[in-house]
Amino acid sequence: MRLPVCFLIKNFNFLKVAKILIISGEPSGDFFASGLIKSIKKCSKNIDCYAVGGEQTESAGAELIADIDKLSVMGFTEVLCKLKTIKKILNKVYGWIRENKPDAVILIDFPSFNFRIAKLSYGLKIPVIYFIPPKIWASRYARIKFIKKYIKFVIVIFPFEYDIYKKAGIEVYYFGNPSYSSYDEEVKSGGVKKIGSKDKYPVISFLPGSRKAEIKYHSGRIIESMLLIKKAYKDSFFIFPFKKGIDSSRFVSVLKKKNIPEKWYVITDSVSDALYSCDVIVVASGTASLEACFYGKPVIIIYYLNYLTYLMAKILVNIKYVGLVNIMANDCVVPELIESKFTPGNVFKEVDRFLKDDIYKKSIVDKILDTVSTLKTDALPLESSAKLIYDRIILKNN
Repeated sequence: MRLPVCFLIKNFNFLKVAKILIISGEPSGDFFASGLIKSIKKCSKNIDCYAVGGEQTESAGAELIADIDKLSVMGFTEVLCKLKTIKKILNKVYGWIRENKPDAVILIDFPSFNFRIAKLSYGLKIPVIYFIPPKIWASRYARIKFIKKYIKFVIVIFPFEYDIYKKAGIEVYYFGNPSYSSYDEEVKSGGVKKIGSKDKYPVISFLPGSRKAEIKYHSGRIIESMLLIKKAYKDSFFIFPFKKGIDSSRFVSVLKKKNIPEKWYVITDSVSDALYSCDVIVVASGTASLEACFYGKPVIIIYYLNYLTYLMAKILVNIKYVGLVNIMANDCVVPELIESKFTPGNVFKEVDRFLKDDIYKKSIVDKILDTVSTLKTDALPLESSAKLIYDRIILKNN
């Protein structure tokens, strides 16, 4: 007996295609979004993913509604300059949500944009999941009230965050840290490769940041630091890693403007190879500063902001440290050179000390590894998060 098509559609869930919208907003979030999309698609072939994302998100199989290149800004003054563009993209996403009514909206950090999306989606009875919520423990803790009202559940990537949300009565899950899991998997599989030759020492990896403004403010200071190191260490070699999707052209133009010989350095899109290959890591504060701590190397954290942005941050931010490893340990595990302390001379002094003082170097590296070891779990963070979202939201809705 043949069953009518309407009966099949109504009674067999596999015929219905679910829609998921993921919004990352900036390059570091794009990495997490791409991994989550790949994991969600493994749960079922009948899921279409849409995103406000970048190159990595698109490569993972999502259809882009808007590109994060136009959204990724740093600081208060920079946001003001892009308000018109941000509002235009926000309205575009609003329209898409109203028209398509996705089965779920997944947000990654980026609260100034994503909170507006959460409120709209909640009003349309679309479940909202926060995968990597904003750092309320660093600034504007009162935002937790918004999260409690509009977010169905939260997935965090630091153990201490779990306790914060649990205490507030918010449904929260912790499956481990995706960055640590990715590192662990890559190292075990032999996926990292050595950059440079044995006759080059020391090898220094500089990570200027992922946002355009970070690269703009950091490039000159990094290259001046490199020149000081080269003067003291004639055989030194430098690695500048930029993840796929991050525009390195501004940094390259500064290198050329300063007439830096190409034999002194290499630019690569393999961050893991760069971190594995070097003797010292100098990295901009952010997700990369945590990733840098996985490789058993001494780390120096740098950061420079527009002065007005820096003053505003001083008022709003309520933590002693900016580096994630220092925040996790609640201690100055690695040196931080922030704002006026971020000078070529200070960078050289810190690098030079690590290269000359083995006892100091070992003490810092031991503290780093002790701190990041707390991120290790048996669960696979992205796969576990995807399964939770699929089981709790997609299957239930379909």
